[in-house]
Amino acid sequence: MKQTKISIIGAGSVGATIAYAILLKNLAAKIALIDIDEIRCRGEILDLSDSLSFSGPSAIYAGTPADAKDSHIIIIAAGKKQTPGQNRIALAQENKKVIESVMKSITPLNKESVVIVVTNPVDITTYYAQQLSGLPVSQVFGTGTFLDTQRLRGFISNKINIAEQSIHAYILGEHGDTQFPAWSCARVAGMPLSAFNITQEEREHIAHETKNKAYEIISCKGSTFYGIASCVAALCRTIIFDQKRVTPVSCFIKEYEISLSMPAVIGAHGIEEILMIPLDTHERTQLDHSVKAIQSYLD
Repeated sequence: MKQTKISIIGAGSVGATIAYAILLKNLAAKIALIDIDEIRCRGEILDLSDSLSFSGPSAIYAGTPADAKDSHIIIIAAGKKQTPGQNRIALAQENKKVIESVMKSITPLNKESVVIVVTNPVDITTYYAQQLSGLPVSQVFGTGTFLDTQRLRGFISNKINIAEQSIHAYILGEHGDTQFPAWSCARVAGMPLSAFNITQEEREHIAHETKNKAYEIISCKGSTFYGIASCVAALCRTIIFDQKRVTPVSCFIKEYEISLSMPAVIGAHGIEEILMIPLDTHERTQLDHSVKAIQSYLD
């Protein structure tokens, strides 16, 4: 594997934890952590550097926007975070400005770069990053409902007592209040989920718990960062090793002219294919609702 350089923009709890997850997985030869708060960034670098002797050849340092310009992977985690009781969309106007500032500082980008957007509301910030990056939209995507999907599979696993790695089910649409599980496509060992006697009431409870888990975490400890950091590290691995892994991420859907989450094949150059999986009538209605919500936020 050739030496890989990853730049992480934003050294807050999410950005620093992403750096730590990447270090633990030995995914990059170099990690540049970039933040306008240079003192905070230096502190995170000093702390993270203590783990280098346990994590192979990685080097981590405080970078500048110039570092991002020639990185293989650029992760945008800068911006205002949710507060208890606040929904993600409330961050839209302020974090739009953050994305505009970040993209202005790092463009023009290496034409081979892949950009992963983490900043919430991720469907909105991803859309703006796509418009401003100068790269094909396939090379700029957001974490979307990847973490929500992992949460869904975890809840299903607990219910049917089968490992979540054997469960194929997706949360689609907005990473937010209009997200929905594609129950009609859910499979366990090739069998439909309906074969496992999960009632409609139980499905609704699982969907509710999945959607609201982040709010519960934020109300208890102020922010979420371990789960999303693990997701970003997994995405980096998928890109670096060209794994062609199908992952629900926030990607540009030409039909709607917005970004939202659909299962996508991800490889070395970002999104290779978007899989518009078949949905039943109710799920199509839910998807339309999610599309209209995102379009209204952009308007």
